[in-house]
Amino acid sequence: MLGIYIHIPFCRTKCPYCDFVSTPIPGAPPPPFVDALCSEIRAFDGSSAIRSVFIGGGTPSILAPRDLARILDTVRRRFRPVDAEISIEANPDDVSPGLLDAWRDAGINRVSLGVQSFDDAVLRYLGRRHDAAAACRACEAVAERFSHWAMDLIFGAPPVDAWPETLRQCLTFAPPHVSTYGLTYEPATPMGARAAEAVDDALWLDLYRRAEHELADYDHYEISNFARPGFECRHNLIYWHNEEYAGFGPAAYSFIDGVRAKNPDRLDAYLEAPGRKAETLRLDDWEIRVETAIQHCRLRAGLNKDAYHRRFGTNLDDDFGPALEALVQRGLVENASESIRPTRLGFELNDEIGLELLGRRP
Repeated sequence: MLGIYIHIPFCRTKCPYCDFVSTPIPGAPPPPFVDALCSEIRAFDGSSAIRSVFIGGGTPSILAPRDLARILDTVRRRFRPVDAEISIEANPDDVSPGLLDAWRDAGINRVSLGVQSFDDAVLRYLGRRHDAAAACRACEAVAERFSHWAMDLIFGAPPVDAWPETLRQCLTFAPPHVSTYGLTYEPATPMGARAAEAVDDALWLDLYRRAEHELADYDHYEISNFARPGFECRHNLIYWHNEEYAGFGPAAYSFIDGVRAKNPDRLDAYLEAPGRKAETLRLDDWEIRVETAIQHCRLRAGLNKDAYHRRFGTNLDDDFGPALEALVQRGLVENASESIRPTRLGFELNDEIGLELLGRRP
């Protein structure tokens, strides 16, 4: 069964650290975009069974309720959701009780709320439109209406000593899922010019470990993600398991039948021919195997060896024996009889696992 990703490439304002494809607009996304998106979904040529829908952006919470309902109705007409997780990303300043009720009526059953911080100085540095009070109101409203919701937080923005209090404030709302991301100063963004302000590696690690400490009652199931049992993000697990997904909207990616494809970034090119791919890349069997191993090593559970054998017909230790031995020696991976799993150090230096696995192609 596929996962479905729907990209809404519009925002009220663009955050200075964001390098995603998005365009600031004053109101709701224009009707021609919604028409094109629904057309692309209807024309999809592939599996009909889906287990997740993730509406991301951009800022999908600026969608008019009627447009969101139309998009999800188009999904249900084209696909067959099977106990599907249906998520939408939201900014706190867009959230209202009426809008949340409309989302629930449209079929949304999970909200991912981009709080980022409960400190006003941090929020100003990040260029966010909401303040801490608005974030608190949004958390209360979401928690009242959705049992399955997530809070996104960012660490590493000054003043960095606000991070522990943001984590403690987070816990007062008892979100069943929390994501914590280190601030990145991407070169192509306005924040890129301020890269000298980034925290050093030692402080970054201290902030990361503080999240682990404060969220100790959660399952730290992925490098940046914590969840109560049963509240892991099922859509993102599709990516981390390197399974198949279809992407709709500008700049959206798909991975189906060993082919990774990307839609055009530019809105005009997308509107001209919804569904036409700007890039396609067929992966060979080895590339899929190594990506599967790398992605699973983002997960605390790691990669089950029997599942790997069933999927590829080869043994994990035969495919990656020397690399796994090197990773074990470095303390980054545990190689048990039933699975490989990242250690705590493997979480902290996860890129090193990928580099080691990539460098051992037979």
